[in-house]
Amino acid sequence: MKILLIILSTILSIGYTLYYIFMKSALKTISNNEILVNAYVFSALIVLILFHKNFINSINNYNKNYIYVFLLACTMVSTNFFTLIACRSNINFGRIESLSTVIYLPIVSLISYYLYNGSLTKKNFFGIILVSIGSYFII
Repeated sequence: MKILLIILSTILSIGYTLYYIFMKSALKTISNNEILVNAYVFSALIVLILFHKNFINSINNYNKNYIYVFLLACTMVSTNFFTLIACRSNINFGRIESLSTVIYLPIVSLISYYLYNGSLTKKNFFGIILVSIGSYFII
């Protein structure tokens, strides 16, 4: 379990770092809206190539629960839109991400615990509070 945690955390942190680097590089010459539209077009093509069988199967299985997939898509687009704005701003992106972590981490931890039966020990909760406080000091 701890190995998987380390592997996933490392892969995600590398992905987030590359995301920031590619975003800042693209923003030098391309508008926010062009980046957003083209990134999703390229993403859709990649996903359709890699997972075309899943796409075909999912068309046959549409039901009311796909509202969550639609809401996820809306969340992804809006989050990426505001990330573009944040990257283009003169504010240090690390400060923006730190404040985001201060807000996001306790909320997601509590939602996970109360709504999805995630585990949350007193030690975990204390750690979340410490990380939130530490992230706040980066601001």
